[in-house]
Amino acid sequence: MEHTPNLGLKKPELTDNVLITDINENMDVLDAAVNELQKGTASIPDLETVDKTMAGAINEIKSEVINVKQEIENHITDPMPHVYTNSENNKKYQFGFGVDAGGFYIIQQEVE
Repeated sequence: MEHTPNLGLKKPELTDNVLITDINENMDVLDAAVNELQKGTASIPDLETVDKTMAGAINEIKSEVINVKQEIENHITDPMPHVYTNSENNKKYQFGFGVDAGGFYIIQQEVE
């Protein structure tokens, strides 16, 4: 008797006697696999997330999207979100960009 490569379901040959117990075991395997998919608990090793279940991966991605959205909103509201150290005088400066009728301009201020 052969078995399917993924779920290991029993595949009787044409000359095999088909047993109801084999059919019932296959049904139990299928039922469990479908249940995992419905719950989102089936593990998917190829997911590029820490959590390898579908529901967990979706929640992980959702959390990351929320974090990035918050960072963007903070970046937009802060007129000088960038900091750099001047290598000539070793002082730190904060800078950003602004827009007015004349176009873009740079805002800079010493912070240390």
